[in-house]
Parts: sequence; structure tokens; C-alpha cells
Amino acid sequence: MNVKAALLAFVLCLLTANGLAQDHKAGSPSFVVKKFYELLHAKRYAEGFNLSIYRLALEGLSADELRELEPDFERMATSLPDTVDIRGEQISGEKATVFIKLPNETQSQEVALMKVDGQWIIGDRDTQKELKKLGRSYFFYERMRVSEAEANEWLQEILGAELVYFKAKQRYAQLDELVKLGGVSNQLADGVVNGYRFVVQTNMNGQEFAVTAVPVTYGKTGKLSFYADQTNLIRAEDKAGHPATASAGAYFPDKK
Repeated sequence: MNVKAALLAFVLCLLTANGLAQDHKAGSPSFVVKKFYELLHAKRYAEGFNLSIYRLALEGLSADELRELEPDFERMATSLPDTVDIRGEQISGEKATVFIKLPNETQSQEVALMKVDGQWIIGDRDTQKELKKLGRSYFFYERMRVSEAEANEWLQEILGAELVYFKAKQRYAQLDELVKLGGVSNQLADGVVNGYRFVVQTNMNGQEFAVTAVPVTYGKTGKLSFYADQTNLIRAEDKAGHPATASAGAYFPDKK
């Protein structure tokens, strides 16, 4: 599935921009951005996040919590290039923008920075406010948001496969059959993917089906439980880890 790496998205605020002259002085915005990329790519997550406003989300995390979050950080790190081409920077008071060129990208991108206690860090004031509000729960909140969005995408894949199968066989199929025939990814072979457990049930004559998706660990991999059937409408509600039903409200993905 082509799922956008949300951790990468919330770490870097990227907008189209034109390149400017370079400045790599130690402590400069350009230096901070380059070092940030290098540290995260090297999987030195704590050091890297300390160069950004996301250090607020690290404060107070236990060693066990950091280990639990490590797979999420690693997934983000694998999406990062080992180096970035710094095209220039622009400073205006306590704000700065660094213009970078990523591999395989045709246009330059912008990374926003702000000055805190005399030092440049990656981030902006709006995200800083959110981090102060969520604190150490921020990364877990982001994990759940990403998992829920991905559960919706997996459900769309299952619904699409069921539609194709029904047109060919005049009945709906169980999940294992859809996987066997290549209708859905084999990542769903055991019914568990991206922190959610998926179950497909059909009635005796195969004319109806229902698919549910519940978080593997409620409150950590997700809070919403999902439900969909032959109506192709995806529904969701917080069921404290129990399956949702046809009475749940329609799900509308978070556009954040």
C-alpha cells in the first residue's frame, strides 16, 4: 500500500520554494537541518529530535516507551535520505526557512525553523502549541492517527476486492480466499497489519459480508473500531477495543 509516512510528514513542513545562497555555519538554520537529517538517518532519534520542537514529546518518556516507539521512528528514518542538498536559507527575526533539495524531487522544499533560547530548532509555533498540550503522549497519538488512517485504506482494498470477486463468482469471499487469489495484499494473510486485526465474515449463501477492524492494542495502536459491508460504507466508533457494528457512524478520514 502506498501510505504516506506520517511521522515524516509531521517532522518536516515541506512547501514548494526557490533555492537561495547556502550557509552552513555551525548553529545556523542550514546546519541544524542538515544535522537533523543525518542523526535521524543514523537512527540516533533522541539526538535528532532534540534539534526540533519534537523534543517536547520526548520529555518524560520512559526507556520502555522509547523502545516501544522505536519501530515508528525506524519506519520514518528509512524514508529519509542519508543527506540533503541545502540550497539556502532565509532568516526573519525569530523565524527561518531552509531550502532543501531531496533526491528524486524536481523542486526545492522548505523546512521551517524557530529560535528558542537563542538556538534554532526545526518547527513552528502552531505545532509547538500542540506539543505542549499533548506532551509525552504526542508520538503515541500520532501512531494511533496513522494506524487508523491505514486501517481505512486496508478496508478500501478489501471492499474493492469483494466487489470484483462478487462480479466474477456471484458471491462474497472470506479474507483468506481474497489473499490466496491476490485480490488483497498478502500482508493481510494473518489478518493483522499496521496495528489492526481484520476479520471478514460472509453469510451462508455468500450474498452478504461484513468486515471489522479492531486495534490490536487499544489506546496504543488505535482507538477506533471499524465496520464495513456490501454497502461499501466504512463506519467507525470508539468501542474500547471491541468490534464496531452497522450502527456505527460513517468514517471520514482526518485530513491533517
